[in-house]
Amino acid sequence: MTPERSYAEALADVALAEKRPEQVRRELNDFLAMLAESTDLRNFLESPAVPTSSKQAVIEKLIARMGASPALRNFLFLVVDHHRVNLLDAIGQAFGQQLNARLGILEAEVTSARPLSAEEKQQLVAVLERRTGKKIEATYRTNLALVGGAMVRIGSTIYDGSVRNSLERLRARMAAV
Repeated sequence: MTPERSYAEALADVALAEKRPEQVRRELNDFLAMLAESTDLRNFLESPAVPTSSKQAVIEKLIARMGASPALRNFLFLVVDHHRVNLLDAIGQAFGQQLNARLGILEAEVTSARPLSAEEKQQLVAVLERRTGKKIEATYRTNLALVGGAMVRIGSTIYDGSVRNSLERLRARMAAV
C-alpha cells in the first residue's frame, strides 16, 4: 500500500468515525487550495530546515482562520511530523476516492460534444444513479470530436452515446453487407 493511501485511509477512518466525512473533505480541499495558491506556504511546510514546531504553529493559525475541525488539524500535524507534506495532493485525491468508495458514491467522467446545461447534468446523473443503484459524483468536460451526444466512464465501464460512435457502428454494419 502506498503512503498516500495509508494516510487517506486513516483520515477517512477518522472522518467517518466522527460522522463528518463531507466536512473533512471540504476542509482538506480548502487547505489544499491554500497550499496550491501559496508557493511560500508550500515551501515552508515542505522544508526540512524549518522546525516541526514552527510548521505546527502555522498550521494551527491557518486551521483557526479556516474554522476547520480538530480532525484536520491533527491529520496535518501527523503529515508534518512524518515529513509527508509533499504527498498532500496525492493524499487528498486518495482520500476523496476512499470516502466515495466507503459512502457508496461512484465517480463518473462525462465527456460531451458541448457543455451541458445544469438541467441536462441533473437528468444525466439521475439516469446514471438509477442504472447503477448508487450515488453519482460526475465531472464534466467537452470534446468536439464527439460531434454530438456524450460518453460516460464509471470505473472501467464506458457508456458511449456519442454520435461518433453511432456513425462508426452504422459504417461497420454497412461494410458487413
